[in-house]
Amino acid sequence: MVDVANQEAPHKDRAVVGTANQDTPHKDRTVVGTGPHTATARHSLRKPTLQEFRQRLIQEMTNRSVPLSLQDFLDTFLPVPHNQKPRRATATLVKKFSVLKDVKTKDWKEDDIAKTFVKVVNDAKLTPGLKLALSQHSYDANDASKQKVDAAFFPQASTPTDGKPHWAEQLVSVEFKKGETKNDPFEDNEKKAMDPDASSRKEVRSQIMGYAQKVFERQPRTHLFMLFVIGRQFRVLRWDRSGVVVTPLIDYVLHPDLLYDFLWRIGRASMAQLGLDPTAKLIKPGSDEYKKMDELAKEVATDLVAKRRVVVPHGDENNVFAYVREKFEKSLEEDWPRWKLSVPQKDGSMRYFLVGKPTFTTSSLVGRATQGYVAVDPLAKEPKKQLVWLKDAWRTFYNLVEAEGDVLEQLKKDGVPFIPTVVCHGDLPNQATVTPDIWEKNQKALEEELKRAAEKKPKRTSRKKPKRRRAARTPAVSVPAVAPPAASAGAAVPASAASGTKRRRDEVDDEQALLPPPHGVEGSKADDADDKCPLRRHRHYRIVVEEVGLPLEQFENGFHLVSVIHDCIIAHKHAAQAGVLHRDISGGNILIYPQIAEDPKSPGLQIVTMRGLLTDWELSKDIKVKGRARRARQPERTGTWQYMSIALINEPTKAVEISDELEAFFHVLLYYAVRYLKSNCTDVPAYMERYFEAYRIHDGRYRCGVLKTFTITCGELRISETEPSVILFNTPIDSVLCTILGWLKAYYDIHADEYIRVIKVDNPPDDDNTDSDDESGCDITCYDESIVADDEVDAPKRPAPKFYSEKTFKDARKICLHDHILALLAWCMNKDARAKLPPGQHWQKTDKVPDRYPDDSQKQLKEVPSGALGTHDDNDSNKRLKSNSGAAVPVQHPPPQTPPRKSYHSSIGIVDSGFASGSRPAAGSCPP
Repeated sequence: MVDVANQEAPHKDRAVVGTANQDTPHKDRTVVGTGPHTATARHSLRKPTLQEFRQRLIQEMTNRSVPLSLQDFLDTFLPVPHNQKPRRATATLVKKFSVLKDVKTKDWKEDDIAKTFVKVVNDAKLTPGLKLALSQHSYDANDASKQKVDAAFFPQASTPTDGKPHWAEQLVSVEFKKGETKNDPFEDNEKKAMDPDASSRKEVRSQIMGYAQKVFERQPRTHLFMLFVIGRQFRVLRWDRSGVVVTPLIDYVLHPDLLYDFLWRIGRASMAQLGLDPTAKLIKPGSDEYKKMDELAKEVATDLVAKRRVVVPHGDENNVFAYVREKFEKSLEEDWPRWKLSVPQKDGSMRYFLVGKPTFTTSSLVGRATQGYVAVDPLAKEPKKQLVWLKDAWRTFYNLVEAEGDVLEQLKKDGVPFIPTVVCHGDLPNQATVTPDIWEKNQKALEEELKRAAEKKPKRTSRKKPKRRRAARTPAVSVPAVAPPAASAGAAVPASAASGTKRRRDEVDDEQALLPPPHGVEGSKADDADDKCPLRRHRHYRIVVEEVGLPLEQFENGFHLVSVIHDCIIAHKHAAQAGVLHRDISGGNILIYPQIAEDPKSPGLQIVTMRGLLTDWELSKDIKVKGRARRARQPERTGTWQYMSIALINEPTKAVEISDELEAFFHVLLYYAVRYLKSNCTDVPAYMERYFEAYRIHDGRYRCGVLKTFTITCGELRISETEPSVILFNTPIDSVLCTILGWLKAYYDIHADEYIRVIKVDNPPDDDNTDSDDESGCDITCYDESIVADDEVDAPKRPAPKFYSEKTFKDARKICLHDHILALLAWCMNKDARAKLPPGQHWQKTDKVPDRYPDDSQKQLKEVPSGALGTHDDNDSNKRLKSNSGAAVPVQHPPPQTPPRKSYHSSIGIVDSGFASGSRPAAGSCPP
């Protein structure tokens, strides 16, 4: 086998993918991303560094900043308590702040500003009940990211003195910076974007975003206030799951009364006004609930073992599985607070559950921000039901978007198997994001102002100008009809020569001053026709289910992996027949759940069965409604990049179909097989990143990566685009993957014009020279197709077009039906009496190996050289964009899963994401 990782690139202009000396012979310049692709991505191939994490925050927060005057900010979010009037700053306070009048000089460092500011605030007792504590030099012991916010307000009675952030206790975060423009994360100039793109300013913005995310991660919160002090000026920020509201810079030396008003109000605000979730109560050590949690975390001798075919004595079937108790025990970290969370019930009452540290949490600042807990149900009587799964999320809140619990309850009534069982669920009262409301308020004021200006504008009267001699005219220069791309989160764009302004070199990151992120599409129209707000709306939601599953990577062997996926496809089929599509098939949404069942081989004997469980139906959609066009129910689409079908990646406005979901199941099977099973793939990290993480930019759009597209279009599981070798497992999985690939190839052959631009590979391998040892040995005819009865509703049944063979059309149709893939999996698992596996293929009980791409693996795809970001035009592939210095271009942000936002600024209204006013983005992109 050829060692691709050590091959020299035969041509210097080709894009490097994988290691720095690896060649990808493809004319469309390939851009590779190796980090998480969404806020909720749980299956990225490795954990991001702090720098990568902050870069992702910058990406997801682009165009989510909304300006608001300080007075409106205070009146909206921190109203004056009843029967009180805000006090004015005294002359003494003005004198105290005057010591900071010269902070713009170089002698003043951040530490000096912070210490002086904190001393003034605390000495003058400007925040009654609260105290400001510094933490700029130390980090919390349990914080792996080692982040340190400069200061924070705490309750006066429990203000820490060890100089650490104490993320779980701080109420209002405070960050200090020197008084220089490059340290200001936001822009007040109405003619510019509010999120400046200078590298130094982006870095500061990502820094404070990281602090806000850390507070949300450690505390049950609805929102967070942050005070940002830059020299002798300050801003006040309010973060929620839709975005951030920002006040303009104000000089607190000249206007100390404005700062004093903010501090006075937060000192008198309730905990709920400061953002703490009123439906979450802190469980104090020593309390009865605290002791109950400790008791349930202790190992019990009768706990069940989660392993297939383990015998369970009669009477023990209601005991707790050991792994569930272990998960719960791990969540009770000593330095992590415990909470009593309220979950609504159908009758409007609240039910309480006890939780510790989340078992799963998304590292996102905006979006659904899902957290999962192994929770204690104090009302449960049976031991098995005392530990349940609680999911806390900020679900998208639009018409026709059903709550996940409602979907699951209906599917249960329809008899859908292998899905979670709901205990209770509901939206938490009066907990919704308000940043979109501020956007709408500002937009309405802007429209009214423009309307008044138009009414007052005097009508022009024609005036005859005197004739004068004109100089000889120079040849006309054509001007583009579309404005050039503006700076955005993906790259810093230097000012043009025509602008007459120059940007300081230290304010522009040369390696990022290259190319704006690919064009996006505007947010799809929601079913609320009047809702024009580009910021996504969220409502706080909790759901509790009985099942606490195991992650898919804990399958026992290849046979078990296939059987779990088989179960979940059965669930998907029954749900589709009931009129519901899941729409987010991914490895994280397929769990393993042990159940007690009677042994079919030994009647009367109970054994453990490790079945599949298809979870997270939050993005599901009811497809029963006929007679109207299917359209988006919310301004964004989400998904998991690694498992999305090529059709959805390349055409994100496409409605999700069964074929897309079944292709996603194929990608899940391939992902976990390559990563956890024995195979002839010697460089698993490189393959995983090239197939599942890579992407291209073509025509200004994010497109599917080369290897994934090449694999589907050629119908073979090649190790790389340039090698004839195919990946082999020497088990029936080879036949499964080979067969499904044949169906997918036929499907995309027919739909090539719609979803695939054919990828031409330089020097493609000669199939005639393929070594017999590299052949897959798959014999599709070994699968007995007569097993399948085409009885699914609404299956496409039309004759094959003349330019396609009957077999091609027949194979393409199989990826649109559940029955074929279910029969294939049943066949390979010997569940059908007529099944006969190909010679040499048999299941191995020990074919599972340790993770072949652990978290500490070295990053394979590091950078793309100059020119790799490529052209947006097929006919102009020789044009390449280079950095100012000619150095290698770093990888751009990975393609996100949601449609782009419209950016907002009070003076210019709505602007397409990343583009100047008047420009139009390309349709069908996965935007930032």
